[in-house]
Amino acid sequence: MNESKNLTRIYVFPLLYVVSLYLFPVFSSYSEDFPILSYVKYICFIFGILNIIVAAKCCKPEYRHIMLNCAVLVKYALIPFFVIGGIFVIATVLLALMPVPFMLFFGPAMALILCAIGWLILALGAPYTISYLCLSQKAGFRSSTTAVLHSILQFFFFIDVFDVMYLTFKEGKWKKLTITLLILLLIAIVLIFLLFAFGLLSFAF
Repeated sequence: MNESKNLTRIYVFPLLYVVSLYLFPVFSSYSEDFPILSYVKYICFIFGILNIIVAAKCCKPEYRHIMLNCAVLVKYALIPFFVIGGIFVIATVLLALMPVPFMLFFGPAMALILCAIGWLILALGAPYTISYLCLSQKAGFRSSTTAVLHSILQFFFFIDVFDVMYLTFKEGKWKKLTITLLILLLIAIVLIFLLFAFGLLSFAF
């Protein structure tokens, strides 16, 4: 019973990471009124480092499914976060099309900064998937080559989510949730593409 509780406590770390990321804009907006929030808002990066430590410590055979569940928790829960982030990136790119010289440099610069921050968030959420892949390789469920390939895919926007979806199907877990989120994610991608196309047309005409 105690061992089971200890295993479930691991979920606290990815959960805190996800919650802290969603609270980041809230903390930022109130940081002027509450100066302490200007420091607390960066706690998400501390939780991200804790993800690496926890995933490394739990890289043991008995934690294989736990690591997959943690990966699913992080990747699936952050889908809306990255979709919204993608919309902001598109909006900043479109700013470069405005007939203002300053915007020609400001828009792409902001887009690059947002992408860099987004990639860091993506990377700090990848350790659980990598830990699961290492354990799967050690258990003989996949080759070293495929484990390395899947690990690399965890550092590419959107591809990482689709890859985790593939891994869950191969494992035979979270199928209904994965199918539902896959449909919603595809709809979101289409909407982002239409938003980008509409933005281009608006500036063109």
